Amino acid sequence: MSERRYEAPGKRTAERRATVGGPPWQLPVTILAAAAAAQVAGTAALALAAPDLASGVAYGPAQLGAVHLLGLGFLTAAILGALLQLVPVLFRRVLMGAVPASLTAAALVGGSWALALGLWAGDTPAIAVGGTLVVVALTALTAALVNVLVRAARAGNAGAPGAGMALAATWLATVAVLGGVMAANRVDPFLDVDRMRLIGAHAVVALVGWIGGAILAMALRLAPMFALSHGYPRRPGTVALALWHASVPPLALGLLLDLTPVVVAGGVLLLAGVAAAGRYVAGVARHRRRRVEAPLVHLVIGLASAAGACLIPGIAWVAGASVVRASIPAVLLLAVGLGCGVTSGHLFKVVPMLVWTGRWADLAGTPGVPTLSDLVPQRIALAEQAAFAAGLAALVGGVAAHAPAVARAGAVLLCAASLAVAAAVAVCASARRPRPEDSPVRPLTRGAT
Repeated sequence: MSERRYEAPGKRTAERRATVGGPPWQLPVTILAAAAAAQVAGTAALALAAPDLASGVAYGPAQLGAVHLLGLGFLTAAILGALLQLVPVLFRRVLMGAVPASLTAAALVGGSWALALGLWAGDTPAIAVGGTLVVVALTALTAALVNVLVRAARAGNAGAPGAGMALAATWLATVAVLGGVMAANRVDPFLDVDRMRLIGAHAVVALVGWIGGAILAMALRLAPMFALSHGYPRRPGTVALALWHASVPPLALGLLLDLTPVVVAGGVLLLAGVAAAGRYVAGVARHRRRRVEAPLVHLVIGLASAAGACLIPGIAWVAGASVVRASIPAVLLLAVGLGCGVTSGHLFKVVPMLVWTGRWADLAGTPGVPTLSDLVPQRIALAEQAAFAAGLAALVGGVAAHAPAVARAGAVLLCAASLAVAAAVAVCASARRPRPEDSPVRPLTRGAT
């Protein structure tokens, strides 16, 4: 006679979570949903600001609101949500406990909205409160990253992604310091520095160093994992990391000190880093075992955008045109094409992965239980990619050609793409686990007696 040992649904998932060290899946999904909402608001603000950007006006209320909603409320919050789940998997260490992570996320999300709306409306108290909350959140995230990466390096688990995240954390700390100083200067002016030069340096450190650096570091692991790629060359990824981060100091200092040749030198380094990253992604794509999906498509668009951002100011300099004016489409390519695009693409895989692991991993193989691929809304993903690519081209082209109507049309398409991302997150997060009476309990082991 045989004897069966049964296990209640959900027990193995809890044990797996305890082993890996990730937080309850609802926390990162909630953070990612909040980030998607900020992207919708940020692209809507971008649509309002698009005519001014096409006219060469980079500094204005809507522009400030858009950049902080996208850079902090969407990109940084999304990176935090992804890292909470991915750091334990990549480095075998817990980034933050559930309570510190919740408090950090609340400060980041609430602070980014308060700061963005305060800058948009010229509300000094909102700027002060929002800036303080954001600095506190970024400081906590930086400290957590440094703690994890130091321990992972000692254990030999860091590798190239760990080095990339360490460099990105360094730039994140710089962003927090610069952002805090700029917010304080907005409340009570004390800096005797050209505002636009300081903003340019701050934007480079944030977009290239922190956001781009974090994206590149995670892509070294996520791109092969999502594409089921094996046997691809890894060296180009390491070279890309080194060149990418080496470009940040000359770019930031050149902008701050108004040294155009230094800025161009930094752009050359960044372009070389983009080329190495492109070679790495090409190797991953060539060895993939899965059809091309949203993360890989957006990664390619993002790298092409970064290359364009390097070339545009250099071409303007050689042609004798205004480098400052040319920097507006370059920043849009980095912030929207690289940052928002790559992050949006990965949400189509990260959110389904979190939801499936939390709700169905312990029922895998049971009739009626969806697979991970079933949770990815493919039609929404395809629509988002089309709207995003068209919107990015129209926005950047309209700004470069001084065509306000074209630029606004592009921003509206980007807003539609962000709505598609938010819809995909909502659809995936709302998928429900079968009722207990509909989920047969599976035997774990069989033994003869």
